[in-house]
Amino acid sequence: MVQHLKAALRKEMLAKRDCLIPEQIESMSEAIRENLFSRPRFKEAKTVAFYLNKSSEVDTLRMIGHALRIGKEVIVPVTDHKITFYRFSSFTDLQKGKYGILEPKARTPPSREPDVVVVPGVAFGLCMHRLGYGKGYYDKYLATSAAYRIGICYDFQVVEKLPNHPDDQRMDEILTEKRTITLE
Repeated sequence: MVQHLKAALRKEMLAKRDCLIPEQIESMSEAIRENLFSRPRFKEAKTVAFYLNKSSEVDTLRMIGHALRIGKEVIVPVTDHKITFYRFSSFTDLQKGKYGILEPKARTPPSREPDVVVVPGVAFGLCMHRLGYGKGYYDKYLATSAAYRIGICYDFQVVEKLPNHPDDQRMDEILTEKRTITLE
């Protein structure tokens, strides 16, 4: 039953997200970047894990560039049978990997574990859970990570109640172009 509810919500949210035009994505992504870079835990972080966005997801490429300019070590995922993070060196060192998502060609391990993980999602709930694409890669990674978890999405992707499973991992914060959601 939970899987059926998740599949229906996933389909609905992806359809809404895919209706966005590039100008909307750019504008909302910039507002989310400003929100993210103002958060205390992000400001304190030395190493930040970002995802490399695909299609209509919140654009993280400018966030990555800005994080590098202010001296943060940026790490990005490579997805095989699990997520492994590697140091981001440049935008020219990227290739399409599994699922057509960009990933680094050079597989340089990070100098340390991330202080903050910026987490993608198809939807997020006010309960601080997220709905991903259904493969569980981020949930498996986050289950073993002590990093602070910041989910980013467009405001319409936040729902009051999200169906969840005991293995689903919670976020510490959810950021949109309009608000910051925390349990505090």
